[in-house]
Amino acid sequence: MNILIVNPKGRITVYNKGHVAAIKKILPGAKVNLTNDLTEISNLLKTAEIIITSPVGFDLDLTKAKELKWLHSSSAGVTDLARQLKNSSVILTNSSGVHPIPIAEHVFGLILMFSRRLYKAYRFQIEKKEWLRDTETLDGVELAGQTLGIVGYGRIGERIAKLAKGFDMKVIALEHNSKIENPNVDKVSKNIEEILKNADFIVNCLPLTTETFGYFDRNKFKQMKKSAFFVNIGRGKTVVEKDLISALKNKTIAAAGLDVFEEEPLPKNSPLWKLGNVIISPHFSGWTPKYTDRVIEIFCENLKAFQQNRPMPNLVDKIKGY
Repeated sequence: MNILIVNPKGRITVYNKGHVAAIKKILPGAKVNLTNDLTEISNLLKTAEIIITSPVGFDLDLTKAKELKWLHSSSAGVTDLARQLKNSSVILTNSSGVHPIPIAEHVFGLILMFSRRLYKAYRFQIEKKEWLRDTETLDGVELAGQTLGIVGYGRIGERIAKLAKGFDMKVIALEHNSKIENPNVDKVSKNIEEILKNADFIVNCLPLTTETFGYFDRNKFKQMKKSAFFVNIGRGKTVVEKDLISALKNKTIAAAGLDVFEEEPLPKNSPLWKLGNVIISPHFSGWTPKYTDRVIEIFCENLKAFQQNRPMPNLVDKIKGY
């Protein structure tokens, strides 16, 4: 079995010899090539049966990969790869499960900044250098008893719900295709309107599909509480950005914490940069020093399943894109 690991050049996610050893422990006879050299990658594509790669950073010419049976993405989101492989017999798996811990902690970093009004205090510190204790900074809330709505409940949503219970929050989750059974979720609803009207904090964890494109629009924001905080760590294009900007400017909702955007990097002329009720992070909520180790752990679990001809835990439906 020929396995090619494309090691991103100049990116944080870097594989090493220990990762190669972990794969060979499961598949001792495998030939595992680890490289970031474009010429070498081009040559190795011809005989590669399994490829581990990032969906960004390299534009692999998969037409050269005549022996390819399986492609594993180091990312959870694989929309473009799914589209590229849709009409082929190549198995596509993702690294869903690599992100829940860092993203859930990132979400609660944002939620605490909102609930304790730290985003306002920090702005006053940077912009005004003033000691302000007024209605703007003293109108914070306790998270205990507040309602958290999760839209796009999967592994990340599950971890967010677990942390929410540590703060004694009430958790409502939107049920879509699969049934949600989790003691950390107080209520499961198939009705998005119910979640929007009742949640104090809404977390968008939606993947990007034809169904979710532009899901959060003007109508959705109008149904939220004026005091509601919106957090997006899903996909930028699941939100109609101009509608979100309008809702923030007009105080239809209180504030937003955004890690993803319609266009990335976020353009310098975006109105979001200047809004005082927005916290922006550059799409790094999923980053962790343990990222690559977890990707290989996930790959190895799928490799075991592949070997034993049983269902692969991270198999992607190439039609749905996730």
